[in-house]
Amino acid sequence: MGVPCRIRGQNRPPASPGERVGVVSSQSQEGFGPVQLARWLGMKEWQLRRAQNLGLIPPPDLHAQRWSNTLARTLPDRVEQILAEVGERPEPTADGKTSRPRSREGFGPVQLARALGIQEWQLRHAQFRGLVPPPDIEGRRWSDALAETLPDRVEQILAEVGDHPGIGSEKAAQYLAERTALDVQRADVQALHERGILRPTGEFRGWPLYAVKDLDALAPDQLLAVVADRRRWLAASVTNAEAAELLGWSVGRFEVTAERDGLAPGRFGRYARAEVEGLRHDR
Repeated sequence: MGVPCRIRGQNRPPASPGERVGVVSSQSQEGFGPVQLARWLGMKEWQLRRAQNLGLIPPPDLHAQRWSNTLARTLPDRVEQILAEVGERPEPTADGKTSRPRSREGFGPVQLARALGIQEWQLRHAQFRGLVPPPDIEGRRWSDALAETLPDRVEQILAEVGDHPGIGSEKAAQYLAERTALDVQRADVQALHERGILRPTGEFRGWPLYAVKDLDALAPDQLLAVVADRRRWLAASVTNAEAAELLGWSVGRFEVTAERDGLAPGRFGRYARAEVEGLRHDR
């Protein structure tokens, strides 16, 4: 009796979704490192670095180290323009080091941050707060003339944006809960923002970031008020499923009836209990 032969690839694990559809050829689902991105775009690493310094390629969006597939796919159509602006690599100097003269066309975000002696995130947050004007060269770079007006603002920038990039609403709620022993939820932080009590120091992918010093400055009665408001609404409201059960209806019947009668959900997608009970009396 012959020994069964193993078919090559028979025990291979199933392909991942990225392998099956080929979202980005030969690329991990965790995005691109700088070497991978440069090769994928058909450029040299030094060209990629310079393009970043010039503000032609956005910073990595995965843990500030790697570019996501989504972001990477926006770049191939711009490679020709990027290479044209990057130019030739400078010749080595007599000491063997490559000279890197700054472009005469102003400052990219990395260059401007370095020139001002601040971190790049501090520059972004300063822009978000209106402390640094937007780039005046094609919306991407700051001219020399504009950059020369900024050193006198550095002290104010550092005072307002602080030395920490900030935390999101979820972590802000956890921080406040630990500091105050109150049941602070993410929704309470969002409510403070909506009421103009808590101002974001910056943003990340469109989500607001809050400075720890601003969280520490919140008055206890402000926190108590938003927590109490949330609890009152939760006690006085029901979900669509709870509303249907309260009325003895199906969820579908409740939703159709509520829409027909102009009963709209409020905060957290919940309905006022009193208004739900009113539907029963209207029938």
